[in-house]
Amino acid sequence: MTERRAIGAFLIWISVFVLVSSPWAQGPSNPIRMGLVQDWSQRHILFSRDGLMRKPGLINSEPRIVHQAMQRWQGARPQISGNASTVASFAEPERDWNVSLGLGRVAPDMFPAKYSFDPSAPADCLNDYAVFGLSHVGNANQANLTAFNNLYSGTGPGICGVAPTVLFAYNISTVTAGRILDSPSLSLDGKKIAFVESGNIGGNNRAIFHVLTWATGPGNGTSATAPAVPGTGNAASMTSLTFALALDTRSSPWIDYNTDVAYVGADDGRIYKITGVFKGTPTLAGAPWPVSISPNVRASTPVLDKNLGLVMVGSQNGTFYSINAATGAVRSLVVGRSGGTNPGILSAPIVDVTNGTSFVVSANDGTSGVLVQVDSASMTILAKGRIGIASKSGTAISLFQPAFSNDYFTSPSLGVARLCGTGPVDITPFQYAFGFTGITMNTAPVFSAQIVNSTNARCTGWTEFFNPNVGAGGTDFFFFGLTADCTGAGSFGCVVARNGSGALTTANIPGGPTGIVVDNFSTAAQASSIYFTGATAPNAAYKLTQNGLQ
Repeated sequence: MTERRAIGAFLIWISVFVLVSSPWAQGPSNPIRMGLVQDWSQRHILFSRDGLMRKPGLINSEPRIVHQAMQRWQGARPQISGNASTVASFAEPERDWNVSLGLGRVAPDMFPAKYSFDPSAPADCLNDYAVFGLSHVGNANQANLTAFNNLYSGTGPGICGVAPTVLFAYNISTVTAGRILDSPSLSLDGKKIAFVESGNIGGNNRAIFHVLTWATGPGNGTSATAPAVPGTGNAASMTSLTFALALDTRSSPWIDYNTDVAYVGADDGRIYKITGVFKGTPTLAGAPWPVSISPNVRASTPVLDKNLGLVMVGSQNGTFYSINAATGAVRSLVVGRSGGTNPGILSAPIVDVTNGTSFVVSANDGTSGVLVQVDSASMTILAKGRIGIASKSGTAISLFQPAFSNDYFTSPSLGVARLCGTGPVDITPFQYAFGFTGITMNTAPVFSAQIVNSTNARCTGWTEFFNPNVGAGGTDFFFFGLTADCTGAGSFGCVVARNGSGALTTANIPGGPTGIVVDNFSTAAQASSIYFTGATAPNAAYKLTQNGLQ
């Protein structure tokens, strides 16, 4: 059997397995239609095809695997094809659309979320939507949760016209200075959105877990500067649960769809477990939760390894932790040098649930910036790749998550991890790629190169998406951003697309992009795109095509 046929057969096997066995795909009396969720969490679960064959139960318990497998391996079907890309490097394209968010924007290194109503059907103008949680304080004239439909629009026009439509715009603030500093998470049917509001009551900080059931039509807000309040003059509703007497600056909620549980951290250095997220009433779990990992040090975003039953999470002090989800037992591993300049693990770990490994990044381990591969069960370092001087230089450089090539999901030994670092002896932004021997990352990069010759420019995290309909045999895109100097000293920041040949295409974005989510590989006009906001004013939500950033 050829490789193409093997992948195609495996895709069919996954589809059948899901349809007959998954509790989140069907129920005895209340079947759940599973659309396609594309939020921050999708790119933090890794797996390999051979690993899934050894551990098929993971497909039953982790829908993020099914979401990715159905997207990645549909490209093996012979009826899907496309024309080769002819986009030039470093073009300045015309944007599809950008929509003002008033004073709001997504927080740095945080992501919007995208929902596709039916991944087996054509792109849907009415039901597919993207939602943006905004870090500006909500008031009567400013939304802090805004969503758009008619997404596949733009010059041309697209199949949804020339511009998106506001689906809803809400001021969700329930406390003074209430705002969304983290990434939202979606229910599998797309009807509910989980997120954290940070604010204060009487000068005391609070982190509040909300679940919004959104509505449409009159009374649901008409723009980011003309918002509504959920449940006031509309059919929307929102539950609220104060879970921490602290802000939540960097920890987005991780949803375990199988058990309807969320794991989320706060700036008090604790990780909280919340039950009844989408199917019940959100409630704080009792002992052993919350679990303290590093008192009064900001927790980063957790990721649950469903195979090992471990919650993996980093901290701003550079330590990486595993928490036994059943017992609360904590193990730790020092990755960044505590007390050094900016050693923190800022992004959520990327967790390979089939091979038992996790990947985290620190800008300072006492010698350099590092990408570290960890054995999740034993919390020991398997490999450490050095990614430039970074914060060891004495300048605080923030480094974020890598992205893994499409080939990794067939077998790690075929793939690479790509991310930003700095130069070996300067703080100009560099891109690095690390290959694998078996499942273990090689410590020496297979590729490194300066991106721009600027000590002012900073890199964002990377997002990968394989599009089988771009180029002969498909294109594995990597998207990231630069904060400044993309086309010379004093120029704008930009969003960057790296294609399969290594060519870089950019589009100017003031301050660079926040986290980037990617949607489809549809060939319909304007229906294969990326979504983000700019990091600085003017505050806007952007959609650009994957191919050419047009």
